[in-house]
Amino acid sequence: MAQTVQLATARELAAAGSVRDTVLVGQPGGYSVMFKVGAAERALATKAGVTRLFAGLDAAVRVLRSELGISHYQVDASGYSDDPEKRRRRPDRTAALKRAREDAAYTEFLRQGVQEARADPRPALSSEEAARHMDQVKAGLQARLDAALAGNKDKTE
Repeated sequence: MAQTVQLATARELAAAGSVRDTVLVGQPGGYSVMFKVGAAERALATKAGVTRLFAGLDAAVRVLRSELGISHYQVDASGYSDDPEKRRRRPDRTAALKRAREDAAYTEFLRQGVQEARADPRPALSSEEAARHMDQVKAGLQARLDAALAGNKDKTE
């Protein structure tokens, strides 16, 4: 198995002219990128250090050209298979997309709340009036809680 190299290191190797050849190697589920550096072969890796697998050639070429400045490469598609069962899953991206959707839903919830508050025809309260109102609400809730606790105390005795 070839050693791996992360994107930042690959960028430095490419800028220094140390990369002799680049091959996109087809695998079940996508393509990996192999660099020939000196006598060694190195695979482009993820931040976790495992070989990075691109879903298609477009994504791999985009990284080669825009991130590494490599425009000459070979493609070995002999091991490629687009079988969806063999495709590597990305639970990290799934979780990130789920969080993004939840964040967007919460942001929309807040926007609607602000819009409703701005459309409310009632006069605005000063902070002193709002504090007095909340003190009354809390006192009422505390009285209900005390009464409920006293009622439960009587039942247990």
